[in-house]
Amino acid sequence: MRILSLLIILIMAGTVFCQSPHEKTLKYDCSLCHQTTDWQVIPSKTEFRHDETAFQLTGQHLLADCRSCHIQLKFNGTKDQCTDCHKDIHASTVGFDCARCHTPQNWIVRDINNLHQVSRFPLTGVHLRTDCNQCHTDYANLNFNIPGINCYDCHSGEYSATKNPNHLAAGFSTECRDCHSINSETWSAENFVHDFFPLTGGHNISGCFNCHKQGGFTGLSKECYSCHQADFESTKNPDHSREGFSTDCTKCHNITAFIPSTFQHSQTAFPLTGRHINVSCKSCHISGYASIPSDCYSCHKKDYEGTNDPSHLLANLPKDCLQCHTTNGWDDGNFDHSVGGFPLTGAHVSLNCNSCHQDGYAGISQECFSCHMENFNVALNHASQNYPQDCSMCHSTVVWNQTTFNHDNTLFPLVGVHITTTCSSCHISAFAGTPIQCAACHQTAYDASVNPNHSALAIPVTCQDCHTVSPGWQPASFAIHSNYYVLEGAHSVLASNCVMCHNGNYATTPNTCFGCHTDDYNNTNNPPHSSSGFSTTCTSCHTQTSWSPSTFDHSIYFPIYTGKHQGKWNLCSDCHTNPSNYSVFSCIDCHEHNQNDMNDKHSGVNGYIYQSTACLNCHPNGESDKLRIPRDDIR
Repeated sequence: MRILSLLIILIMAGTVFCQSPHEKTLKYDCSLCHQTTDWQVIPSKTEFRHDETAFQLTGQHLLADCRSCHIQLKFNGTKDQCTDCHKDIHASTVGFDCARCHTPQNWIVRDINNLHQVSRFPLTGVHLRTDCNQCHTDYANLNFNIPGINCYDCHSGEYSATKNPNHLAAGFSTECRDCHSINSETWSAENFVHDFFPLTGGHNISGCFNCHKQGGFTGLSKECYSCHQADFESTKNPDHSREGFSTDCTKCHNITAFIPSTFQHSQTAFPLTGRHINVSCKSCHISGYASIPSDCYSCHKKDYEGTNDPSHLLANLPKDCLQCHTTNGWDDGNFDHSVGGFPLTGAHVSLNCNSCHQDGYAGISQECFSCHMENFNVALNHASQNYPQDCSMCHSTVVWNQTTFNHDNTLFPLVGVHITTTCSSCHISAFAGTPIQCAACHQTAYDASVNPNHSALAIPVTCQDCHTVSPGWQPASFAIHSNYYVLEGAHSVLASNCVMCHNGNYATTPNTCFGCHTDDYNNTNNPPHSSSGFSTTCTSCHTQTSWSPSTFDHSIYFPIYTGKHQGKWNLCSDCHTNPSNYSVFSCIDCHEHNQNDMNDKHSGVNGYIYQSTACLNCHPNGESDKLRIPRDDIR
């Protein structure tokens, strides 16, 4: 009893003194960190891989004692942010991401310029060489707060002290970059960028006060007239004020030189072309330069009324002069007839204008019939056969007597024998409304056909099912027979003798084998199809190539082409002893057995005498030397 108590005490003491100081969830083996001899942790000898954790040790962290981070010897949940171990000496002025500037190697920042490039204030120009404490006034305490990132935040003193010009008095913008470049080395005046009003050409002048009044640099208009009003009012050739010239000086003048004028007429609604280029301005601008009409007739009314070949007034020609004339010369009238919607082609090109425009030039019909009605009336059969009055269907402007009607453009293109058929053969009474169905012209041929008799057999009147236009009506070839019944094998020779299948009726001819071969089915005795209840689906055993031999695959039901049955039968009735039912056969009928011996050998196999399928389950292919275990489902 004493020994048992002592054991219990020792076990309890061992449990207390050997308890792990780490958390219970730590899954690593102790030997990865501790020495087995004295339980000490020697970092250089530990096998624990810190790389397998979420915090890899690099740089100075490799030399750090484990307890520096894992103070309570609790390893799970140890924080991994820099600020968790390292005090933020920058007082939160640069954020909490120490890795932006520092590395685990040391705390020295080696690339301050590149760090600045991704900050709110990238360093350029003289700022690249400026000492940090000039902007970061509390730099000595490693506090990087700044007054702001705008130029004025640091350079308000320079702004207030500048007198030429006086920025404060002139109300200059405090956005220094409007005038000074951040990449410049100095604040001097030559760095001022006047891009909002480029000083080029005649404006390339020295001295700001030529335009800007002393003490004021704001509110100055960019419009030329605001500075050049005196020039505008004093100009007399032409008199800008009296003739109402636009005060937009850029329409006639450029910034290079005020004289000569560079007015571009092409920018107006009336570009100068042809003879207008050299015409004096006053020739058109008689009463001034404003509200001048741009139509030809306004200036050329006298020319229009004085023209007699042809007389524009008497012929009531349009007053749109550009329909016949150009600015290259008034006398070279060349009316572009295609503009009026009736291009002159063929024989129309050489016609005199009066040939068509006998009653004037307005309201002339563009229909051929309006001019060629007499030709239509005297032409053979045109009026009597009700020809269309659209002459362009058959005639062209090249030669009137050579017709060019293209039947391919109609709903009935001419092919085959139709090409040489005379028009009147189809267009008997007129050309309009002629039917395009074959039967409309060939009803007589349909009614007269006797082989086969189309009318009596009610053959469809869709003649194109059997006949073609090339080479002609004969021979007939029912090309779409395959849509109803494919003729192949022995049937293919029947294609020329339709009555072999269509015995007096084409509408109700069956399309199944049994429909035509009923007599063959009923008269077959080996085996007897009808009495044995054979399927009427003839294709199960026969093909269209030949009715005999049969293609019945006996191996699906019982193998007789291999094994011991091969060559041991002559007639189906050798095994199928019941002529009225071929689904019944029995192995016992052919294989006699000693009943007593068979009963002993087949103990437990019920029905083996009466069910041939029972024999097959043990004797595949009828081979007695390959027995199988009887199945339960046949007992």
